[in-house]
Amino acid sequence: MDNQEKQVNPLRNMTAFLAKALFKKDSPIIPDGAFPENSEPGIVLARIRQLLDEGNINTAENLLFDSFDKKKPYFVAIGLELYAHITELTPEELEAADFSREEIQQGIGDMLKFYGIKIAIKRPPAPGQGVPNGQRPTPGQSAPNGQRPAPGQNPNVAPNVLADPPKKL
Repeated sequence: MDNQEKQVNPLRNMTAFLAKALFKKDSPIIPDGAFPENSEPGIVLARIRQLLDEGNINTAENLLFDSFDKKKPYFVAIGLELYAHITELTPEELEAADFSREEIQQGIGDMLKFYGIKIAIKRPPAPGQGVPNGQRPTPGQSAPNGQRPAPGQNPNVAPNVLADPPKKL
């Protein structure tokens, strides 16, 4: 795996994760015909795809953000498709379009913030914090006091973020 793939995959994976978490879809790409051609989302999606094909990423992103309306959450799906396509570009293509990987992350974050979607990733406490004497139970073992941690309290078990709905800001 080369450096470019290492940079592209995490952002592409983020868009796929969000599509799965928010819309129960396996891909952030919207299938053709998902929106009627003459509907607002259909027109915006078609125009964004055209702008992306032309290399006008900034204009496509501006159109997306100009279309945002808290009463129209389908624009989050359109945004995920936009950013999924951008993550596939090479660093040279991004540079030619005057766009960056950081702008992809920022755009996704701004979109989620606008719609009040909060994705929380819980991290375990640092060694020595949250457990007496700095000891941490291993998965499936008892906590230092002989008690099993309450569900959701074991710092060694990742939370199931897909099971919890996105939280409003």
